[in-house]
Amino acid sequence: MDMDPLLLPLFVVNILLVLVDASVGYHLAPLLFQAGGGDPEAAESGVGSVRKLLTGVVLLYMFFNCYAFFRYNGPLLLLVTALVLFDLGGQLYIRHRSRNHADAEDQ
Repeated sequence: MDMDPLLLPLFVVNILLVLVDASVGYHLAPLLFQAGGGDPEAAESGVGSVRKLLTGVVLLYMFFNCYAFFRYNGPLLLLVTALVLFDLGGQLYIRHRSRNHADAEDQ
């Protein structure tokens, strides 16, 4: 199967998915530390650490996305797409569980 016609659309979709993934992760980090309770100063420090880690993850996603696109490596581009979708799905699942857990505590 010739993947050349799919490279550009996958490249653009990956860029958008990485941006969505980064924004969800940025806003989800404080929720994770609030749910854990504990010391607010430690939670603030943890949020900062998670956000720095998120910067590195986004850098790696974008590096391999560009590497795969400019090397015409379709399987690697599909792998990057799958990893970003898996990461985004995991974040949304955690967000959903934390909301359900918060709703259960309110009742």
